[in-house]
This record gives sequence, C-alpha cells and structure tokens, in this order.
Amino acid sequence: MVEWGVPLLDAALLVALLAAFFAGFASGLTGFAFALISVPLFLLVYDPSTVVALIGVLAVFINIVVVRDSYREADWRAVLALLPAALLGLFVGVEILAAVDPDYIRLGVGIVVVASVVFLVRETSLPGAEGRLGPVVAGFSSGALSTSAGLAGPPIALLFASRKLPKNRFRGSSAAYFLIIGVAGLPVLVHSGIVNGENALLAITLVPASLLGKIVGTSLLARLSEETFRRVTLTIVVLTGVLGVATAVRALFW
Repeated sequence: MVEWGVPLLDAALLVALLAAFFAGFASGLTGFAFALISVPLFLLVYDPSTVVALIGVLAVFINIVVVRDSYREADWRAVLALLPAALLGLFVGVEILAAVDPDYIRLGVGIVVVASVVFLVRETSLPGAEGRLGPVVAGFSSGALSTSAGLAGPPIALLFASRKLPKNRFRGSSAAYFLIIGVAGLPVLVHSGIVNGENALLAITLVPASLLGKIVGTSLLARLSEETFRRVTLTIVVLTGVLGVATAVRALFW
C-alpha cells in the first residue's frame, strides 16, 4: 500500500511508529483517543485484521499506564454499567470482521471517526445517556467496534461527553473501561486467530513509542484548560478520520 522510495517494511514500520506515538500522546492527554488516532493511520499500511490485533495488544499496555495515574478519578459505577453489553459486542465484532470486505471496514472506520467528532463538537447529547439505555447501547457498540475495527472509543466518548464529565473524570473513566474491555477482548482475538505471534511481536515493537507519547501527553494535561483540551483532541481526531475516509475511497473507487 505504501509506494515511497524505501522498502515497504521500513515505510510501514515508520508510519506505525509515528501512529503509535501520536496515539499514545492523545491517550495520555484524554484517556480515550488511542484507537481514534492510530486506527486510520495503521490502516494506511496494514490490513484491518492486523490493525485490530495491533490495537488489541497496544491498548492494554497504554491503558495500564494511564489507569495507574488516573484510577482515583474514574467513575467506576459508570464503567461497570458498560461492561455486560460490551462483552457481548466483542463476539459480534469478530463475526463482522470475518464477513465484511476490508476496504469497507476502512471506510466505515473513517466515517465513524469523523461523525464522532461532529457529535462532540456540536455537544450532542445522546438520547438516554443519563438512563439505563445509554450504557447498554454505548457498551455494545463499543465492544463490536473493538473487535471489528479496533475502534472502541467513539461510543464511550459520546456517552461521557453527553454526561458532561470533567476532563480528569472523563480521562480516568475512559482509561479504566478500555483497560477492562481490552483485557477481556484479547482472548477473543487470540481464539479467532486475529492476534498471532507475528502481529503480537509487531505490537510489542510499537509499545515504547506509545509509552513515550503517553508521557508527553500526560505532562501537558495539567497545563491545558478544559476548552483547549477539547479543541486539541478533536482537531487531531478529525484529521485522522478524514485521512482514513480518503484512503478507503481511493482503494474502493480508483
């Protein structure tokens, strides 16, 4: 997929390292944007199945670190309410990944990312966000997107944004949820053959770049106002989403 003046492996690895760094930065800053940033960029150089595997492994590492310094601020009641539906969604997502054309998954990922940013910018409140239905819908959607596209974040971000969580509680709750769902999802991905020795090794190779990005992102958190925090995150996310859509459209129609 990459046609630069360097070997494919080197170009792909360079893109992956940059994606891992910027995704770690966003995760350290927000607690939720790791997949939103990395998935569209990973899809430039890897197939969707490999991307799901990379996210499945990397997200566990990065969220362990984020949770370590934010678990006291998490809304654990909200996190636990998401889990039953999310665990069911994990198995549905694996079936989607096996049945759908990879280029359509790329296109769907880009659309989900961009749509999520639009909803967040407009401060759209999801119907039922404060009731029992909100966590069920958000949790199931997040679980299914996690194992079909490596993109568990948008439904959870929209739910927490609808509930107007302050940035520290937003960050802590998001990281706690993604760590739990990531640990739960790994056996599903391994059993289905999506995570194997080769892509697990690649994911581990990318861990240092992700952790470096996380350190930089966390160091900036205290210096940003709520409004600046929101603008920086959304700007980065929308750029990656548009890039993902453009890549998928090119693959499908050119």
